[in-house]
This record gives sequence, C-alpha cells and structure tokens, in this order.
Amino acid sequence: MKVITFLRHSKSSWDNGLIDIDRPLSMIGIKKIKKVADLSKNHFISAEIIFSSSANRAIHTSILLSRSLSINFNKIKICEELYTFDCNDVFNFIKKIDNRYSEVVLVGHNPAYTEISNYFSENKILNLPTARWFSLKFKSDKWFDIVNLKPVAYLNNLKSEI
Repeated sequence: MKVITFLRHSKSSWDNGLIDIDRPLSMIGIKKIKKVADLSKNHFISAEIIFSSSANRAIHTSILLSRSLSINFNKIKICEELYTFDCNDVFNFIKKIDNRYSEVVLVGHNPAYTEISNYFSENKILNLPTARWFSLKFKSDKWFDIVNLKPVAYLNNLKSEI
C-alpha cells in the first residue's frame, strides 16, 4: 500500500514585495499550520518523509508541521521540482519516489493540488485552501503506478474549522 498526503502550504504574506519563491508565511499562516498539525497529528505522524517545494512558504510550513508534531527534521527533503503549479509536474515527481517509502507527504502549491484532488476524487473542489490537505491510499507497491490507479481511500481536512 502507498499513502500520499498533499498539503498546500499555509497562508503566505504579500507584504514584502519579494518574488514568489521567497514569500514567507504570514502570522495567520503560522497559526493555521500549527492548528492543522494539532488537529491532524494522527494523520501526519506516520509519514516516513516530507517532500517540500523549495518555496519559502512551503519550507516554513514543513518545518512548523514537523516541529509541532516532534517529527525529526531529517524527514524533510526540499525539492525544487515541487515548486510548480502544474499537476503533471507533480505526477512526474510522484513516479520517481523511492518505493521503500510507503507513506509520504508533499507540501506544495495550487492550482496543481486542487487539480490532483479532482483527478482522483468524484467530489470535485473549486480550490484547495491554504493549510488544507487531502490524502490518498493506493493498493500498489510502486509509486510509478498510482497515477493510473483509483485510490482505495480518500481523506481530507476540508471541513475542519481552522
């Protein structure tokens, strides 16, 4: 079995006039991801690795999630390939994940994550909000195969009060 959780980075700040990749989390975003970590601790604690986009807001989200749940920082891997807004780029990344991992988290961006959720779920969403996640479970031993499979389980925190 393979379990993959897609976590959209928390709310970022537009105040500093920085280029997109360098934008930090806002104070609201910092509070939100800490609350998500607390409310979803049972879900994230079993992750073997957290792949994060190289964007500052995604890295900060990953660090706060890890710190809040006492997950070892060595489990965070920053990946330039995840600094993308295209679902096909994310699918290509997933196909290359090492099969020794069974439970992974990807911290990244919209619209890619909304499109991926809609690709795998019959319950379509218009937008995956910041600091929200969805998780898919597949009956497969190979990450390469999951793009063409139907998940056996779909979970999310879209209805949580954050």
